[in-house]
Amino acid sequence: MPTHEIEKSIFDTGSIEERMRYDVWRESISCLFNVDATRENRDPRRFNATIKALRVGNLMLTETRSVAQLWQRRPLEIARDGLDHYMVELFLSGSAHWDSRYGEQIVRPGDIIVFDFACEMQAHTTDFEHLSLIIPRSLLGPMLDYPDHHHMQVLSGSLPVVRMLADYIVSLNRNLPLMDNVEGHKFGPAVAAMVAACLNSHGPIGRVSGASTGYHFMDFRIRAFIQENLDNADLDVNQICDGCGISRSALYRLFSEEGGVRHFLREQRLSKAMRDLLFYPELQISMVARRNGFTHANDFSRAFRRRFGLTPRELRATQARYNERQQKSPTEAGREYESWLRQIGDFPEISDIIGKSHSGQ
Repeated sequence: MPTHEIEKSIFDTGSIEERMRYDVWRESISCLFNVDATRENRDPRRFNATIKALRVGNLMLTETRSVAQLWQRRPLEIARDGLDHYMVELFLSGSAHWDSRYGEQIVRPGDIIVFDFACEMQAHTTDFEHLSLIIPRSLLGPMLDYPDHHHMQVLSGSLPVVRMLADYIVSLNRNLPLMDNVEGHKFGPAVAAMVAACLNSHGPIGRVSGASTGYHFMDFRIRAFIQENLDNADLDVNQICDGCGISRSALYRLFSEEGGVRHFLREQRLSKAMRDLLFYPELQISMVARRNGFTHANDFSRAFRRRFGLTPRELRATQARYNERQQKSPTEAGREYESWLRQIGDFPEISDIIGKSHSGQ
């Protein structure tokens, strides 16, 4: 049976020179988030941060403690790291809060919050401790009924199914360090299945109590149809209505909270283009534009800059400088988790992408 060794690391600012602690932390965690703390919390006598990380094949589990901070994943972070994972975070102490279209959201001890690393976020935390499961979309996504509808979703610890998942995460954190290895081909899918069971039973974020299952199924079907046809430059409202069997008025209602279906379509195309630019540097920008529904590269560059604040060329240059900086920076004990984030998950080969482009798929 194929097995995976349990890899372990501990990042602890307590082992870093006092005056450098916050700066090293901020640079290290930038592999995921842009963080900021008040002047009081940045004080070396007050500041602390630890990450105990475990990796088993395509999964990561981290136990993190630190002081109150602002956390962000902006277009810049998303573009730079190109990560396509989910993070399921169980709060053990402290809290997090942010504003959303559904009002103020708060996570308390015992609650779970779900992050989709392909999406933007901003939240404030108090002093905290939490456990985080990081799972590639390629592993968890196919198991979810609504794979794109869980970002920043709060799962209340008062619900039995959420308490089951919380106990499961705590048990993993307690027992994995005691093991030498596990059967990787079974472990990853088993963990993902447990998470999926909880998310599927809870439903998508913002689900209205009493809303029909058919309504949510149609919403999922339309989003899937759009994703599958992003490379069709002629895709418009009429094609979406014809392809999904829905009226224009019903389609507009479904996407009213997202600025309309045309806005959603443009956002999805630009987000996918950003991933293509980063994952496949061999692809010419003009090819990336065509693959994402833009007939002219200049139109694509202007739209990309309006959305992300930099052109496709500038994005690739930023990524190249970031990679060079990462390679030159000294390897410090406990920062292995940064490279693990880029190693988990599976992506298509560039030859497959280019082949599909030439075949018109």
